[in-house]
Amino acid sequence: MAKVDTGKNFESEIRKSLKKVNCFWFRIQDTNDVSRFVKMAVAEKQPADFMIVNNGVPILIECKTSKRETSFPLYYSRTRAIPKHQVEAAMKIEKNGGKAFFLLRKDKPRAKRVFAVGYQTIQKFYRGKRKSVKWEQIEKESIELSSFSNPLRWHLEPILL
Repeated sequence: MAKVDTGKNFESEIRKSLKKVNCFWFRIQDTNDVSRFVKMAVAEKQPADFMIVNNGVPILIECKTSKRETSFPLYYSRTRAIPKHQVEAAMKIEKNGGKAFFLLRKDKPRAKRVFAVGYQTIQKFYRGKRKSVKWEQIEKESIELSSFSNPLRWHLEPILL
């Protein structure tokens, strides 16, 4: 049985959700995707999954997902789940008048939830000594996005306004 890439599925949900919003957007190609098709490719580290411009405001969105019931992992072994270069890109875009969000999806069957988290909160999570952050804490320090159903899509307006 083939392994299901829940991260790619989530990115697809966000792409289809963006099609319902009147804004300019494009999907930033993943470094791993480029390397898979061009063997000798040297791809730059990407700042996020999506670049959006809404009412003249640039917005970066990075999608992350986890099947963990109680917490979101900050690390996979010793590798950060949210790389420093993505947090730095979020900080730079906000310092230049834009917005940036890390969309964290709790990937529970039939009860998926998505939380939009700012870079300051992500930095705070990494300043702690923990390897993960409880979903309850994420709920308190984020914007929860509601969903459409059949097919699954997300209301993005709260983070685009």
